[in-house]
Amino acid sequence: MVSLLHQKLTSRRLSPIYDYLSPRPFHLLNLSLTDILPEAFMPPFSDSGLTKTLPSVRNQHRMPVGYHLVYFPPQVPLSGLLADGTDMSHSPGKPFNQRMWAGGRMTFPLDGGPLLNGQRAVCLEAIRDITVKGHPEEEKVFVHVERRIAAVEEGEDEEGIRIRLWGNHGNGSDSGMITERRDLVFLRDKTPEQAKVDNINSGNDTRSNPEFSRRVIPTRALLFRYSALMFNAHSIHYDRKYTQDIEGYRDLLVPGPLSLTLMLTALRPYLSKLSRVITEVEYRNVAPLYVDEEMEICARGAKNCEPESLVVWIEGKDGRLALRGTMKTEKIEQG
Repeated sequence: MVSLLHQKLTSRRLSPIYDYLSPRPFHLLNLSLTDILPEAFMPPFSDSGLTKTLPSVRNQHRMPVGYHLVYFPPQVPLSGLLADGTDMSHSPGKPFNQRMWAGGRMTFPLDGGPLLNGQRAVCLEAIRDITVKGHPEEEKVFVHVERRIAAVEEGEDEEGIRIRLWGNHGNGSDSGMITERRDLVFLRDKTPEQAKVDNINSGNDTRSNPEFSRRVIPTRALLFRYSALMFNAHSIHYDRKYTQDIEGYRDLLVPGPLSLTLMLTALRPYLSKLSRVITEVEYRNVAPLYVDEEMEICARGAKNCEPESLVVWIEGKDGRLALRGTMKTEKIEQG
């Protein structure tokens, strides 16, 4: 099965996802996060604090780290969605009908993301690998998607873009490029009883002695707004009956990308005081986070690693580990 799935998925040619880098999604995400993380949008961490007015494309705002997640939405019709509301681009097919965001890795340019000046940009995707774990009839299929994001010229040839960003051997480069590995896990349908057992046995690992911590509560309104910005129709983020009756969770789940965005945004003022910026984050989602339940974002220096490295994690309301990862930062000159 593994070899057949590997051949099927890695040979799948995914269409490029184009977008115009308008400040509108950036502005709407800021408005959605400002009440939860006000310190991330106040001077000296922004030029003049957050306003309710849509920024002009002439203001030359740069995309903050992680904000690319609300750009390049899936561009498929309703008929291209699976029963759970996710698109079929990365799905291995039946019987693996339930999808979860397992983790990934992102790298960001040192000078920040691309300018939000209305320029055209592209996200190229390719399924690079798959991993199958678990006993027969209980397998989980991990699909590893590589993504590369960069500005493009109007009318630029698609093959030329692929060569520039992927390179002839998959190692192309662009000075302003954001790279991402996105790990998705696909599971067989399971009974609510099976799902409860999985949840009880997950997330027992804990962290301690954070140098930074911030508590936030992801509300239903925040889940809706973030999912709308992502064009994300996954039922586990808005349909409580589906989430409880079909997938067996006790309430709506916080989207994996939202957890990551909250972490990156919460750390922004902390790192700014140290004159550092995030250049890389690698993370794994190990347990669910639920709507309207307090979560704690934590970080500390990584022992026996470079001084610019951080260990990062998120705990759920019961103190169980929900996300763990590492982050690399780099010193920047102020002024």
